[in-house]
Amino acid sequence: MALIKDREGRKGGGYERLFGDEALGHLISRVQAAVISSGTELERIIKQEVAPIKDLDSFLDQEIMEEGVFLVGKRELKSSAKLDFTGSEPDFVVFRRRNERQHCYVIELKDGDNFDTKKSTSEHRALHDYVTQNAPHLHFTVTSHICCFNQTSREEIVRGFKARIPLEEAMTGREFCELLEIDYEKILETRKKDQLANLQYFVGELTKIAAVKEHFLYCLQNPIEEQRSIFN
Repeated sequence: MALIKDREGRKGGGYERLFGDEALGHLISRVQAAVISSGTELERIIKQEVAPIKDLDSFLDQEIMEEGVFLVGKRELKSSAKLDFTGSEPDFVVFRRRNERQHCYVIELKDGDNFDTKKSTSEHRALHDYVTQNAPHLHFTVTSHICCFNQTSREEIVRGFKARIPLEEAMTGREFCELLEIDYEKILETRKKDQLANLQYFVGELTKIAAVKEHFLYCLQNPIEEQRSIFN
């Protein structure tokens, strides 16, 4: 998991306005930056677990691929002279051949699972546009999927995308790992390793903030009933 202490965040802006305190707003901004970085880290962890394709264009020239599961990320997709990524490219393309059947999965990977309607529609359309543009260069059957890695239900993913994707295009994190033939539980455990460090750092930084310390002291020194009368 991404570490809060490694994120710069930003001063000023919405978080400062929300709390009315520069230091607290900056800390929450750093937390948000760590959350965003966690999605990038998830992509990196997954790539480490799957056999890479060293030369994507050469790989695409073959009509029959060798048995196995192969994965390419955005960087490799952008470097391809054969594939068109006009607009936007997916997070991953997975090529899988098992029992003489080969298939290509175009996948958008999400660390979250709830999105606004406009973004849901736009991302679904972009995924389909990518498949349409590149189908002539893919000697495989092709499907597109949106994977919400932390979600365990396809139905919940569809709801999170405001019903803008069909059930068959939703993919849970466990299903994605089964497709890649990697250990889902292992990845979850890997991502947990920095949770305690983040908790300790966040609490430590929080209690350094004068306004927060003042509020904590007030709560310790006054009965609950009096606190409610002040803050409600």
